[in-house]
Amino acid sequence: MEQADALREVGSSVHFGGSVPRSSPSKVTVRLGALVRLRETGEHRDVIAATKKLWETGTRPPGIRVRRPYYRLEELTKVADERHPLPVEQRPVAARMILPRGVALRLHLTMLFAAQCQRSAGRRWREVFPAEPTASGPSWASLVAANASANPGILNAADATNKVRQLKEALKKLESLHLVTLPRRSTRHAIDDIQLLHEGGVSTKAAPVAYRVPAPDEPCIELPPEFFTQGWVHALTTSEIAALLMWFDLQTFGGSISSSGHRVSSVTGGARQGWYGLGRETYETHLPLEAFELMDVVRPEKRHYDGKWRDFNIDPTELQCHRVALFPDRFDRDAIRVVEPVVRRRDTTNNWRRPPNPYAQELVWP
Repeated sequence: MEQADALREVGSSVHFGGSVPRSSPSKVTVRLGALVRLRETGEHRDVIAATKKLWETGTRPPGIRVRRPYYRLEELTKVADERHPLPVEQRPVAARMILPRGVALRLHLTMLFAAQCQRSAGRRWREVFPAEPTASGPSWASLVAANASANPGILNAADATNKVRQLKEALKKLESLHLVTLPRRSTRHAIDDIQLLHEGGVSTKAAPVAYRVPAPDEPCIELPPEFFTQGWVHALTTSEIAALLMWFDLQTFGGSISSSGHRVSSVTGGARQGWYGLGRETYETHLPLEAFELMDVVRPEKRHYDGKWRDFNIDPTELQCHRVALFPDRFDRDAIRVVEPVVRRRDTTNNWRRPPNPYAQELVWP
């Protein structure tokens, strides 16, 4: 992060990063309960099965392509500091869906996945699935996991109703961002005439632009299919997902190659906010993402794991960014099996530090 931001961050505590006082409500405990429910009820297993079937019976895209305007602004916006972030309405579309509750970001990315599983480059996807379960084929209820239960380990009719309610709320959010169009019907009717729009948010109410699978020459990042077929899109938080979009972008359109052959990248605070609309809390998700072994992070020599600086002084010349290497091949693991033990350890030990991993790739930096 840039020097001015780093100076302000010395000694700070952030959501999902560093140490969280035990006296505060534990968001990690809530997250752990949601993961346990998804596993014990079998919902995560069923969603993965439906997602894999969609990929295997479709076009089998090697990567799910996401256009840059979805997560990155076309022009850099200058942001004074973390205390005065970019207004929500000025942020990229993906950053506007970073919410503590709700499944809008997960649902929309799953829609892009589904479209690319059923259509080739340049084609429009017209047969968008309905929100509620059907006997005739996939639905968003079958492809998206949602923490809609008040009783961990128990899945009942009321939970299924709550899940459909969450999906309908998410669709309304997507409609407000001009990412889908919805039928104008009574709330008693099922939502089964959804139309997917361009993910860059270029549509207006008067002039909707239909979604087409990106052409090969369009600037895009590629998410591994396993991000969906192994359930990562449902096991990660929206902040972690938004941060991953940024890191994929930085390593696709920039970065450098280390002497060990890994592509590495970094981002300043000004670029993180001005291009991607992401605040400090989202940036600090590199801690859990590293603990999940989806990336490796090399910290400046004088910077501690929790972000504090050793032998800190007012001279900012030595303050440097973290350098990050993504490992797309590590999405091939079942997300719940990876994430739940790490979150459980985080809930117990109060930090994200992962134990020594004899299989971790050793990075050698220039």
